[in-house]
Amino acid sequence: MKVRNILVLAAMLAMSATTFGQQRLVDGRLSRDEMNQIRSEARAPITFAKKELSLAPSLGAKLASPNVANLATIPSPYDDPDSFGQNVKFFGSLYAGTVYIYHSCAPQVLLDELGLTLAADDKCIVHNPPSAPMKQTQVLYDPAWEYTIPKNTLSNTLYIVTNNNPGYDAFDANGNASPYTVLYSPVVTFVSTALNDPLAIDPSTGLPMNGQYTVSLNGTNLVNRTLAANDFVSEYKSYANVAGRGFSRSYWRAVGLPDSVINKLLSRKMSLRFGIRVRASGAVNFGQFYYTMRMLGD
Repeated sequence: MKVRNILVLAAMLAMSATTFGQQRLVDGRLSRDEMNQIRSEARAPITFAKKELSLAPSLGAKLASPNVANLATIPSPYDDPDSFGQNVKFFGSLYAGTVYIYHSCAPQVLLDELGLTLAADDKCIVHNPPSAPMKQTQVLYDPAWEYTIPKNTLSNTLYIVTNNNPGYDAFDANGNASPYTVLYSPVVTFVSTALNDPLAIDPSTGLPMNGQYTVSLNGTNLVNRTLAANDFVSEYKSYANVAGRGFSRSYWRAVGLPDSVINKLLSRKMSLRFGIRVRASGAVNFGQFYYTMRMLGD
């Protein structure tokens, strides 16, 4: 099997889930605007890490040489001191449905050709190149994927662990060399009255959050390849991803929220709407994308 132009991006944390521009090349390759957007998202974790560094109160202090006696007390810009020594609580787990890509989403076609019956929280997207290709990123939510955390539950950190399962088949029906793209990303939208505060500004847009904020979870996977003539690719993955610090006070400070908003966000009822962002172009004939997750917090 010969493939080229392989690009795989994984484990991107806390990135804005922004819809890509609709400009694209007719052969299914990514446009320059789309590629720049993906690169920007890949840099987002670095940006947030740098912001955390600049916000750390210990940066101006000279650190002592570490030893066994003082390791636990040495300040570090990557520490999360608000969670140090706290007990962790389980907040449940979730299966966020499956997104399928196929040439038809008619129930009888799915049953006859795939033996598949969609569950209530499953989604199906028609992608039938070249007659009905997907032309932009799909952001999918469903009320069944909403999880509510009661007020006064969180003190500092909400920590989400994902087990991601993207998979697809790709081939050209005429046996021609053909490029294709597959993008999968788990996403979550935080919904809270605390984010109605005028001081809650979305860093990716510079506009008020207006009660909600959407970011990617760990596990994003992008494949951009070109099939050789008469080639066939089948790729199904299962991998777990964990956060570095999770959605902690230090994370929200790096986003740009002041402590007054963060305090309200963690003390009030908070809803999390889980979704899956999928993009397919070119010679993708079938895809299935889902994840499960476990939430922890203190």
